[in-house]
Amino acid sequence: MPVYILYVDESGVEEGGGGTDHFVLLGLAIRADRWKEHDHDLEAIKGEFRLEGIEIHTAWMARRYVDQEKVDGLPELDSDGRVAAAKKERAAHAGVLGIQGAPEKLKAYRRYCRATEPYLHLLRSERRGCLDRLASQIGQWEDARIFAEAVAKADFVNRRGLTLYEAAFEQVLSRFQPFLERRHATGIVVHDNNEKVAARLTHMAREFHRFGTFWKKIHNIVETPLFVDSGLTAMIQMADLAAYALRRKIENGEEELWGKFEQRVDRTRGKLVGLRHFTGARRCSCCICKAHGRR
Repeated sequence: MPVYILYVDESGVEEGGGGTDHFVLLGLAIRADRWKEHDHDLEAIKGEFRLEGIEIHTAWMARRYVDQEKVDGLPELDSDGRVAAAKKERAAHAGVLGIQGAPEKLKAYRRYCRATEPYLHLLRSERRGCLDRLASQIGQWEDARIFAEAVAKADFVNRRGLTLYEAAFEQVLSRFQPFLERRHATGIVVHDNNEKVAARLTHMAREFHRFGTFWKKIHNIVETPLFVDSGLTAMIQMADLAAYALRRKIENGEEELWGKFEQRVDRTRGKLVGLRHFTGARRCSCCICKAHGRR
């Protein structure tokens, strides 16, 4: 009996606002016996961009680094030169914020600097190139499947005592289970170590094992979710990449990155069953809703 590992991560924030209209929870499933091969694929690509052992945090990699872009002749500098020049710009800007007496802005800026420092040796085009390469690689994995719930936060109504995150988690597991049934396979869930949700998702999973989800018994899924540090697990980072790409497609119409993942979304008889764009009672005619069979 084959075993599939479902790696789960989110994009956007569960709470209203937060700069995002949607919350996406996405699971990337691969066969356990292909893990070493796939992990090697990812590490080889990261090595080409001098990111060995570095976490791929998509949102931080994809954004502009305005302070880096201020460096004259940045593309001509070698890796060490780019890092040194960008750090000099950052130190100067942090000094200005300190003089201005803006402690909250300084705190946020320092957080941004810490999060993006591992990628300072890369131009924005190179960072995007790395993300594109990783997405293309996953798109070629024939054993991989994507299961996701993309929720328009303004349309979410708490009807069964579930938070948005909990409702999305239930949806993802309810889509993973039929996939396992069709393949007579066993599945296990590995989730990014999110302290805010770990306890409640573990409790939910125990209840699902006893009673099933609202839609399905989950006989083919074993254990409660295993929560791991995303910095140490490349597949969780790839779930983050796919979730980011999906959210950006829905919110901003950015097709290119998500297009590399799209063929890996689970389908049966030509119908998209692994992904739902939830808008409540509000009608939506986006390509995802059409492919899902929504009228």
